[in-house]
Amino acid sequence: MTSHFVTEGGNSTLDKIVNFAIPPNIVGFLNTTLYRNQLMLINYWSFIHFISGLVYYKYISKDFKLWVWIHILFEITEYLLGYGTGNPLFVEEGVDIAMDITLSLLGFKVAQKLFRK
Repeated sequence: MTSHFVTEGGNSTLDKIVNFAIPPNIVGFLNTTLYRNQLMLINYWSFIHFISGLVYYKYISKDFKLWVWIHILFEITEYLLGYGTGNPLFVEEGVDIAMDITLSLLGFKVAQKLFRK
């Protein structure tokens, strides 16, 4: 059985925050693999990352370089938070991290094309 906690005991503040923010059953659904090969991994999180790029451009900033760095730092932080925990929210492979960043940047570029004045 997969642990749904960040820490070994599951009682840390981070565990409580993670499970409150995104309940384990939702995390399980979002982790569902829709397509996979050596270079790509598409799951429901992929759509969230794509939409995050759209939202960032439309409502927060038009600065592409800043979005690149924000998303890379987010992925590094997510990886480090979950390193060695086995928590399904944080378990990521290199191909998943690369796809998350790629889809987020693609979402930004699509928004740029759609909303450019």
